[in-house]
Amino acid sequence: MTRKVEWSDSEGKKHIGFVVTSHSSKELIACETCGFTHIIPLPSMEQQKNLYEKQFYQEEKTDYLDQSLEDAEWSNLSFDLRLDRVAKLLNYQSTTRILDIGCGPGAFLNACKKRGWIGTGIEPSPLATAFCQGNGLNVRQGFVSETLDEDIGPFDVVHMSEVLEHVSDPLRILQTAHSIMVENGILAVSVPNDFNHFQRALVSEMNFKEWWVVPEHHVNYFSFESLEQLIAKAGFQVLERTTNFPMEFFLLMGQNYTLKPELGRQLHEWRKSFDMTLARAGRQTLNLLYDSLAKANLGRLAIAFAKKI
Repeated sequence: MTRKVEWSDSEGKKHIGFVVTSHSSKELIACETCGFTHIIPLPSMEQQKNLYEKQFYQEEKTDYLDQSLEDAEWSNLSFDLRLDRVAKLLNYQSTTRILDIGCGPGAFLNACKKRGWIGTGIEPSPLATAFCQGNGLNVRQGFVSETLDEDIGPFDVVHMSEVLEHVSDPLRILQTAHSIMVENGILAVSVPNDFNHFQRALVSEMNFKEWWVVPEHHVNYFSFESLEQLIAKAGFQVLERTTNFPMEFFLLMGQNYTLKPELGRQLHEWRKSFDMTLARAGRQTLNLLYDSLAKANLGRLAIAFAKKI
């Protein structure tokens, strides 16, 4: 029988919800307070700083920066597709100022730079920050709460790519973004689309474990709906949604990359080829495919575009 639990964070906020699953001594609850699934207990700011400033690239993702160079062409396409939408939604041609929160190795900022847009990044990892700065990008090291001051902003666009699943208070970050944006500015956010229909089918029909649940790194677990509700709660109007290639397709066809990292890299190359080939033939088809999947709440990422109101 499903249990309902209650847990209070360091600020006294009560998190109440039914337990969805348990992993590595952590429980995931469908939190009625927050409106999305997250682990309990939530990590402290000090724990998160230690992970992302001292461990993430140094110990757990040691090849991530090198892989970003291998993926540069595909990453530029993926982010350029987002920027196409942002440009359409902004609907003006003035110099565009854009902030990328959690910019990692800087792929999104590079795509902005190619358009002549003025990009600023915020990144907690000193290694990733140095990597970006070495490539001529304007990136500040630290967490959002530490790096924002009177000389930053306002921004026409704020972007976050796979950031909100990592932080203990995603609503606060979205509210901070709202506070440093121009009126009618555009927010672009992507998070993993977790507990989706493909994943549930793999668990129920093929006896997969819930491989996407990684409480050491992912604090929060979103669907399209819960992401969009959170964005609206922060003061935005959601305008569009899309997604990217569902890697679960490969799992459903018997290619179990969750047990074989080398297979995962090979299949990643295949999905890169899929995207780039279709894009060369015309981006409209690629957009139509991913928009259709997103409409059905499918796809590996939930990607949302919203306007500040």
